[in-house]
Amino acid sequence: MPSLYEVTIPPFIKNLKTLSALLEKGVAHANGNDATLLEARLIADMQPLTYQTQRVSDTSKGLAVRLAKAAPVSWEDNEKTFPELQERLSKTIKFLEALDPKCMDGLEDAEVIMNTRSGEQKFTGLSYVNSFAIPNFYFHFVTAYGLLRKEGVQIGKKDYLGRN
Repeated sequence: MPSLYEVTIPPFIKNLKTLSALLEKGVAHANGNDATLLEARLIADMQPLTYQTQRVSDTSKGLAVRLAKAAPVSWEDNEKTFPELQERLSKTIKFLEALDPKCMDGLEDAEVIMNTRSGEQKFTGLSYVNSFAIPNFYFHFVTAYGLLRKEGVQIGKKDYLGRN
């Protein structure tokens, strides 16, 4: 059976790199009109591309801190340009790459406590990974992809899968 590390950290790193490549295609498409793309939303009550990218980063980082007991790092959500988003992704990848592959061994039943606006949420390590970290990561990842597609960036399934 794969470890919690194996089902999260390597796929998160791969998809952070994929998101970086998708954003590069967004820059080329924007042709100097970056603000329109960076502030694009699927619908008025959803957050823009910048936010989606920040949440992909934070979900990855949060997993490492909450479950792998990595030292917490705090990054402001103040990215407003593609280079700033790329730097955020790069920092996140480096943070995750520094983790020991055994850092989550035996933590399937460990208590994970998450404080949110709606209150404290408690999980086991396994339920945190399966019911929060992975779904949340991919929700924001696919939303970022969808925003880029909606705005006309020439990307497709192979790009989403990191095969282009």
